Amino acid sequence: MGSAPPPYSPQDARWQAREMKAQARAQRDQWKAQARAQRAYYRACWRGAHRPSFIGPVVLLAIGIIALLISTGRMDAVDFWAWYAHWWPMLLIGLGALLLGEYFLDWHSPWVGRRPLGGLVWLVILLICLGWISREGHLVGPFAWEFSGDNGNDFWSWMGPEHDNDVQIDQVLTAAKPSVSISDPRGDVTITPSSDGKLHVRAHEMVHRTSDDEARKIFGELKPKVETSSGGAVVSVPEKDGARVDLTVEMPAASYATVTAEHGDVTADGLNDGIQVTDDHGEVKLEDISGDAQGHMDQGDFSAHNVQGKVLVDGNGDDITLSAIKGAATIDGDFYGDIHMEQMSGAVHYQSSMTTLDIPRLDGSLTLDKSDLSVSRAAGPVRVIAKSKDIDLTQVAGDAHIEDSDGDVDLVTASPLGNVQVTDHTGNVIVTMPEDASFTVTGSTSDDEAVRTDFPLHMATDGGRQTLSGSVGHGGVQLQLETEHGNLELRKGTNTTLAATPSDQSQPAVTAPGAKHFRAPAGVKPEVKQQ
Repeated sequence: MGSAPPPYSPQDARWQAREMKAQARAQRDQWKAQARAQRAYYRACWRGAHRPSFIGPVVLLAIGIIALLISTGRMDAVDFWAWYAHWWPMLLIGLGALLLGEYFLDWHSPWVGRRPLGGLVWLVILLICLGWISREGHLVGPFAWEFSGDNGNDFWSWMGPEHDNDVQIDQVLTAAKPSVSISDPRGDVTITPSSDGKLHVRAHEMVHRTSDDEARKIFGELKPKVETSSGGAVVSVPEKDGARVDLTVEMPAASYATVTAEHGDVTADGLNDGIQVTDDHGEVKLEDISGDAQGHMDQGDFSAHNVQGKVLVDGNGDDITLSAIKGAATIDGDFYGDIHMEQMSGAVHYQSSMTTLDIPRLDGSLTLDKSDLSVSRAAGPVRVIAKSKDIDLTQVAGDAHIEDSDGDVDLVTASPLGNVQVTDHTGNVIVTMPEDASFTVTGSTSDDEAVRTDFPLHMATDGGRQTLSGSVGHGGVQLQLETEHGNLELRKGTNTTLAATPSDQSQPAVTAPGAKHFRAPAGVKPEVKQQ
């Protein structure tokens, strides 16, 4: 007879229940871990199948570079938007080329998948909108508009057809040398001397409106205000959207003119007491000014010819052209076009973020652009400090101090000779002295460059540097020549003498190649170069 089974214990039942619950919790935790791993796997697959496009960073980088160039003045905003209005479809072609490049880049990567194009669609829409807007008006700032087309009226054509009106105001000025202030926010200003000694203001008003009645109302509001006093007069034009006023002002020749123009060109000639112009967006042209001439520029070109007093130009802008200036000429600011001077009787000073230039007397010409500086027939002490410029100085008399980096320096001296100091970081240094000159020279360059001389001087290698030293004749003036990386040459040239008197009184000006042409002063025959 077998043994009976052990009696059932309630304690064993509770233990079995706990075991079953523990197993169930472990199974649920396992299922959750598997679900998390699966979700992570799907996310990884989704990311792999939606690889981000590099077009976005490229476009953002391009926009940042353009914004930096415009904000620092190295790119003209109006010119940029004029370019964009014409060539913006090329950007769509460029985007298509980038997408095509991505397609071929992913050709051999089967796990890359498809790149998202949602942001690119909005980018294309933005480019098309900006292209359309820039055809109507040139955006020159975050919230400012510049006229485009013919005198800037194309943008305002949406306000209606153009209406024109002419106004003339005549005033008698009691002052012997009146001061006339002119303010015109939108429009050109032309100033000439009056034949009767009075003030004559002629205004050509242009508005865009849908009806004649509305245009006539705006004409009345645009009429220039002329306020006279014992010292002169103030001429002011109100500012209205979709309207501009071109002013022609005749004033006594003895007047001093002050002009403030925001969007428009300023032209003046024949004033005996001088002129001061502040122009934000436009060209300034001054001629036959007996007093001083000042130009405060933001954008645009500045030119002055036959000024008996001083010339001061500051701010930012494009081209500067000066000729036949009797007084000192000072240019202070960053001007990114071409700067040309000739027939300068007074001292020349130029100061920008890239170049510092001082010339006590310029008998010849000066041409300066983004990469080159050319000066001919200058009387020292000449001082030039430049960055990334090729410097070419011809027939320089007196002392010369030149500092350059990342550019070549070519100096040809003239009698009377002076001390010469040339320091260049990276570039060739070439100095030409008269064959009968007397001087003492010390020069050096790196040992992997060349040192050449036409004079009997000592050349050696010392401490990893090639040196040039010695005296010619009885010594005399001092030459200190140094370049860190570049050839060093001391050449023998012909003996030339710079005239003691300004060349615009005795000799014609020399025009640099490619420079703008100026008419010669009265009684002076132009120089003819022998071929």
